[in-house]
Amino acid sequence: MAFTSSLRPNEMIINDETPESVYDTEVEGCGRGLMLEMRGPNDYEYGEYAAPFPPELYIDESEWEPRVKEMEEQKTRSSDLTRQAGLRCKNQASTNYCWINSPVYIMEVCQVVSGQPVTILSPASGGARIKNFRNVGGWGREAVQWIHENGINTVQEWPANAIDRRYLTNANIAAAKTRRIVEFIELRPRDIKQLMSLLLRRIPVSCGFNWWRHQVSLIDPMFLDGRPAARQRNSWDMSWGDEGYGVLQGSKMLPDDAVACVSVSSFLK
Repeated sequence: MAFTSSLRPNEMIINDETPESVYDTEVEGCGRGLMLEMRGPNDYEYGEYAAPFPPELYIDESEWEPRVKEMEEQKTRSSDLTRQAGLRCKNQASTNYCWINSPVYIMEVCQVVSGQPVTILSPASGGARIKNFRNVGGWGREAVQWIHENGINTVQEWPANAIDRRYLTNANIAAAKTRRIVEFIELRPRDIKQLMSLLLRRIPVSCGFNWWRHQVSLIDPMFLDGRPAARQRNSWDMSWGDEGYGVLQGSKMLPDDAVACVSVSSFLK
């Protein structure tokens, strides 16, 4: 019998058979904002801000299913660790900032996986400044480049969804720059081997999907009925799915843009 990963009670499975009416319905009051038409045509578009996927990180497909099973049995998946740490999903609310909520969330996951104290970060502290305080869409490289060059504020310094110039203070600019030592890896679009290889290493991946016009965070490798799948966490608050968790499978799990967080500096509280 094919191995099937356990599901959380209210997790939504989105696969090639899922009607569009199911996944195309937004949570009331929540935006999306992914604009992948801004992305170029090449396999790797992040330049100096994210290293191309290194071949030495590949994990052979024959190892995927047994590794997934072992991670689940030992409760060492990223979702297990973030649950133990009490890390909540993002809530982008009415902002069109999914493209920075997800990269910021995987930075928080990376803190958990590496055993650091968790610092909750503010997507709007980067998104608002990138977009000159407009509530408009974007894509992952904009977020990653900004984080590299300018850093990100905590939610105590800059509320998570505040598109508000009042928070653009010299103190906040200086504080954000203490949180910009981050290592990212870019994945080739729609490459399941690269994606599964990173998830099996507990490296979270921020993924943009044209079919959804949305960017979410993939954190766990899974198998459902003998086929690869991935657990994702959305940025539509804890009421979506099962505390923000859902599952993608088939072509729906293959991102059109993807960047992974490998390491973050030790953030100050």
